[in-house]
Amino acid sequence: MVEYIFEYEICAAAIMTVLIILFLMKHNYPSTSNKLYFGLLVLDLAAVIFDVVSIFTIAHTDKVPVWLNTLVNMLYLWSFNGCALLFCVYVIFITKRGVITKANRIVCSSILVLETILIATTPFTKLIIYFDENRIYSHGPAFILLYILSYSLLIYVLILFFLHRKNLNKYQILAVVTFTVATIAAVTIQMIDNRYLIQGLVSAFFLLIVYVSLQNPDDYMDKKTDCFNRNAFNDTLDAFFAKGEKFTLVVFTINDFRYISRVLGSAAGSDLLDNLAMYLIYRYGKNNVYHLISSNFAIVVDEEKETVDGVISDIREHLNTPYMIDNMEILLTPCICTVYHPDFAETPEDITDAIDYTLNEMSSSQDSETIRVSGSALDIKHRENKIVHAIRTAIHNEDFMVYYQPIFDTERLCFNSAEALIRLNDYELGFISPDEFIPLAEKNGLIVEVGEIVFRKVCRFLSSCDTEKLGIKYIEVNLSVVQCMQENLASSMLEIMQEYGISPEMINFEITETSASVNENALTRNMYRLLESGSSFSMDDYGTGFSTANYLISLPMSIVKIDKSILWPAMKDESAMTILSHTIAMLKDLDKKIVVEGVENSEMASTLINLGCDYLQGYYYSRPVPENEYIDFLEKQPII
Repeated sequence: MVEYIFEYEICAAAIMTVLIILFLMKHNYPSTSNKLYFGLLVLDLAAVIFDVVSIFTIAHTDKVPVWLNTLVNMLYLWSFNGCALLFCVYVIFITKRGVITKANRIVCSSILVLETILIATTPFTKLIIYFDENRIYSHGPAFILLYILSYSLLIYVLILFFLHRKNLNKYQILAVVTFTVATIAAVTIQMIDNRYLIQGLVSAFFLLIVYVSLQNPDDYMDKKTDCFNRNAFNDTLDAFFAKGEKFTLVVFTINDFRYISRVLGSAAGSDLLDNLAMYLIYRYGKNNVYHLISSNFAIVVDEEKETVDGVISDIREHLNTPYMIDNMEILLTPCICTVYHPDFAETPEDITDAIDYTLNEMSSSQDSETIRVSGSALDIKHRENKIVHAIRTAIHNEDFMVYYQPIFDTERLCFNSAEALIRLNDYELGFISPDEFIPLAEKNGLIVEVGEIVFRKVCRFLSSCDTEKLGIKYIEVNLSVVQCMQENLASSMLEIMQEYGISPEMINFEITETSASVNENALTRNMYRLLESGSSFSMDDYGTGFSTANYLISLPMSIVKIDKSILWPAMKDESAMTILSHTIAMLKDLDKKIVVEGVENSEMASTLINLGCDYLQGYYYSRPVPENEYIDFLEKQPII
């Protein structure tokens, strides 16, 4: 009689039981991978239990009926081989990102059916196991076929794993490789010496690793609101698309939520979201509510219980009820959009891209109407993605062009400065307006690299031409909001100027009121260091912000550029002209030099000269031009 060493199986059963308890204690996201994982837990535990029980029944054949002994061993073999099959399905699922192809279904189903038939018929055929006339447990001639099928599955999975390994993270790769190697080793050991029952322990450790690293429920939960998060939302969309199911979403965000959090504090904002999430979960069920980001929520509409219009009406009614925060009544206004599938999307990413774009546009415009997400939003989002790609390509190849718009000096009656303006001409998209690509460069963290390329090209231009002969006193260079937040801005700019041998006096940096408002302390430190070196500063787009007066006083700027949005109305309306003239007078009293942008005709020019403006810029004098045309332009003017 073989003496089996089954202590390993007892340890495996204990680990699996703990994992099952932990899994059930948490509200796990009902994804396919979670269901497959739980199935593995249960089936592996069953295999271990049947294995241990079979040891005792085999050892006591004189007391246990043959039919019961056979049944226990059949259940063990079926559950053991079923674990291998389910593991393969699990790996296929995660490598194919939620899609199990028809070919995979055929392979797995065929092996399952074959194993089931072989095991189920073994009492009659004795092909797999049997008890002889002396009630001794024996393997049939086809027993080895079960191992061959299991090995075949593992080889098939390894091939798929190799082909689709790019879809996995490092923890998934480590878990799959480790389990596969350990399983092959364990099965081989048991084939050589069947006393050592270690396969269950190998499976238990694999399931433990998967639980800790891959199936962590926290990966799908938003801890602040106790809702499912964006990861869970993406998995839900993947499942809908994989099954070809129709679905409807209501997605909304709260207007001015960031403002509320900034004024009342982040704790108040978190409380608001907690209360809202509790209501949504109570109203629509935990499995249908997702907290995406910030104040963005998504609801999967259960159309057997709810209507889309009913959900929208309910959300508006709930948010129209004032929230009490620190004894203050807060009125909330939602931006709501709806998604119907199938409608316009071909992939889950199409859905999320279109939602993100639509909510962002609605929030920017404070649109309170409900909007149905459509393919047009997706088209715009796709264009944005192409523009971002074009920006990255232009950064890599330094393809950005710098144009120069001459600025007229009203005192000397010449053009002794210019504003450097960035241009991008992509081989696929053609000309892309700065108004379109600069915000995307800022949003995607690329603007610092873009700004450095522009500044280098300006310095290279100044070092390559005879600035004294051309009468160039300085070039104006725009600094983005993100650049102004950089602690090392001054050091970086000075290093580049030194590299090209450019005097800092040749550069005037333009900043906007928005740039000043982001990190005034860092900006001030950088400004004073650059001022000490000889550079100067201008406030750009004066009149388009909200805290201009404060920055005029607090920031050391010698030049102020009045935006065209003040000039153009002034040429048609007396009240607007009064604002313009008083603005110019105020800036002169503050001893600031004044540049007015958007000068398009002689009437504008003469009016501004009479009002005492120092510099004029606009199409009346010149459009922005490439550096060679700028040089030609300067060579035609008299040197003063």
